Amino acid sequence: MPSSSASRTSLALLLLLCTSFAAQAAEATPEAFLATHNTEAVRLNQTAMGVLLGWAVLNMGAGTAGHFTTEGERRAFWQANAAWNVVNLAIGGFGLYGQLTATPETWDLARSLAEGQKMEKLLLLNAGLDVGYVAFGGFLLERGLRTDSAQLRGWGRSLLLQGGFLLLFDAVLWGLNWHLNSQLTARLVPAPHGVGLLLTWP
Repeated sequence: MPSSSASRTSLALLLLLCTSFAAQAAEATPEAFLATHNTEAVRLNQTAMGVLLGWAVLNMGAGTAGHFTTEGERRAFWQANAAWNVVNLAIGGFGLYGQLTATPETWDLARSLAEGQKMEKLLLLNAGLDVGYVAFGGFLLERGLRTDSAQLRGWGRSLLLQGGFLLLFDAVLWGLNWHLNSQLTARLVPAPHGVGLLLTWP
């Protein structure tokens, strides 16, 4: 009897194992890979927009408090932080809405590639603008020091902080998107007769 029981248990485990492998094989298709890839990309950018919104809210709150509790250069610094992040709040809000309403599981290969390239280009453009913000902040700070203007110094320090944060944010997010997109493009091969691209598997 013990031997018969052990045999039945082994058979049940074997069937369970085969069922599990069959389920994994069913999921391991180009379509499933593409849907997973797109969902990960959207989730990544949702998280990033959440970080940007958090930064904006933090700076608006701290900037408003600083406006009422400080004077001179520090007051100008906090004022500029609060004002600057109204824009970040709008960008983060619209960006998060766009990611939350996306339907990545329905994107075909062409749409997936287009969305990935669009995000990378947008982040590179933003990074270029961020460099400009940092440079302008340095200009304002230098001019404030030269003319003994507390307001210009405060604004300059604020732009250096905000531009520096955005540059780091956009650079890191670009790197993460590039890495994710490269996993997709690494699987592409020319279609038969050289017309279009195909997703290889595995």
